[in-house]
Amino acid sequence: MNCPHSFTNLQISADSVNSRYFLPFRKHHNAQYISSSPYLHLHSKCHSVAAISSTPLRRTTNYQPSPWDDRQLQSLKITSFTGDVHVKRREELKEEVKWLIKEKGFADQLELFDLLQKLGVAYHFEEEIKDWLHLMKSLEEELGMTKDAYAMALYFRLSREHGFVASKDLLVQSYKDENGSYRPSVLHDTKGILSLYEASFLAMDGEDELDELKEFALKQLRHLMRSNSSTNPKLSEYIAKALELPLHHRLPKLQAPIFIRLARDIEEVNPDPIVLELAQLDFNMTQSIYIKELKEITSWWTKISSAAGGKVSFAREWPAESYFLALGLAMEPQFSTLRTEVAKAICFINVIDDIYDIYGSLDELQLFTDVVERWEFAAVKSLPEYMKIWLSELFKMVNTVACKIMEEKGLDVLPYLKRAWLDLCKAYMLEARWYYTEYRPTFEEYLDNAWISVSAPLISVIALCSSENLTKVSLESFEFYPSIVRRSSAIFRLYNDLGTSKGEFERGDVSKSIQCYMNERHVSESEAEECINNIIDKCWKELNREWMRSSEYEELFRAVAINLPRVAHLMYLQSNDGNVGELNLEKMKDNVISLLLEPITFREG
Repeated sequence: MNCPHSFTNLQISADSVNSRYFLPFRKHHNAQYISSSPYLHLHSKCHSVAAISSTPLRRTTNYQPSPWDDRQLQSLKITSFTGDVHVKRREELKEEVKWLIKEKGFADQLELFDLLQKLGVAYHFEEEIKDWLHLMKSLEEELGMTKDAYAMALYFRLSREHGFVASKDLLVQSYKDENGSYRPSVLHDTKGILSLYEASFLAMDGEDELDELKEFALKQLRHLMRSNSSTNPKLSEYIAKALELPLHHRLPKLQAPIFIRLARDIEEVNPDPIVLELAQLDFNMTQSIYIKELKEITSWWTKISSAAGGKVSFAREWPAESYFLALGLAMEPQFSTLRTEVAKAICFINVIDDIYDIYGSLDELQLFTDVVERWEFAAVKSLPEYMKIWLSELFKMVNTVACKIMEEKGLDVLPYLKRAWLDLCKAYMLEARWYYTEYRPTFEEYLDNAWISVSAPLISVIALCSSENLTKVSLESFEFYPSIVRRSSAIFRLYNDLGTSKGEFERGDVSKSIQCYMNERHVSESEAEECINNIIDKCWKELNREWMRSSEYEELFRAVAINLPRVAHLMYLQSNDGNVGELNLEKMKDNVISLLLEPITFREG
């Protein structure tokens, strides 16, 4: 099929528009302009609010109930890896790894850094890794002389993952000769081909040569997987895992147990026993932190839900799943505050989303939106009873967070949080108007609103406000919303639609991206999905570029931007096995158990 490439040209300037399929990810103002955003009024002239009905028709849902309950979660025991002996052993292992870093040569250091990332413990050595990569960046011309294709692909990927823009020519010249032919030495080099494949996903827009390298690597890996299926099944399984999803799109901590199991038995990986022991111990120790946070979130939500007196029967009550999503955004122990605040926000997002999508009449929803814009507790009295409890609790939660940050840092983040919640509600409101007036948006209209309604921008603002090193300058210079947030949010939305739009459409919701594209282009569902996957690929390249040039933002903010699409892929596609119209909560339960409740079997050496 012909997928219009201009669909993926997510530029900001109107000068770049070259077709009616351009996606105008509009740039908004900073928090001092609390009034409604321009994009939220695009279609207001097309829709009128319906007459007030004393008995509005309420829709129902077919959401799966959460497989977790608070009593079950509160009974969980903290893992035994919390004592002083384990803390001491981890510190010893960290020091040994630091010595390993100093002792190794160029290729071996790269391999060690890669191993630390795959095992989810690189956060302990961020300073050492960045310092070393910074030094290598100054020596890139000399590095280009090496003939070790495997090492150069590792250098390329690791550099870009840490914000250093390694030249694509280093990668191309390592795998091709002067005539543009692939070097014979790389054709059957399993480690080299795997390294090339993983590196290709760090491509930026405009680097078409890397697409060719990716196709070459895919072809070679499929051949190697087949040829090793009987002689070396563990290696074949390892290759299959890579082809299933590249490292750049994975959450390291979640895949650490899988990698440890495979790495133990694969000669081509051959992890250092010290690193492997550190990974096992660190994984088990961080589980205790996660369990404590999960119990806090579910206990908090149970109290709020009980206070609502059954006024949430129409909505998703998924506190454990909300925490799991928040956990994926920042898994390092030091980001505990972000995880708890984002998990609480997602609990409210689920309910408010269902108020707009399912339960509220158009008049009620307009009242709800107006109250959010005013952000006054007194204004809540004008709402229907079922809305009062939720908005009162939302105001309380957000104001408490803002007061805490004011006390600790002297910074007023409340205008930023209010603006982000208002933008989300106005995006929901526009979708509600579309539903009640039976308006069918174009793909452009849909996505211009949907990257906001997926709630990723709100989560990004929470990350900004939760950053430990947040300053007045970085806060006041923040724009609603920077390019890195727009790209990240677009991928999040499109992954969401690929995984859940079928169920939502059958329930009667407004058309999602797939349906909008099918209606507008008169194509089949599979053709629409193919085009959306192409758009996602383009967005990833643009996100890579934005991530590498966004060093002015706080570390936590940048981490959330790159992890949002990874979490979305896990939740909406991997968990759904490609054929479920909603989140597969049972499959997600398996992920929660793997990450939070099952320690890795400890084995030294």
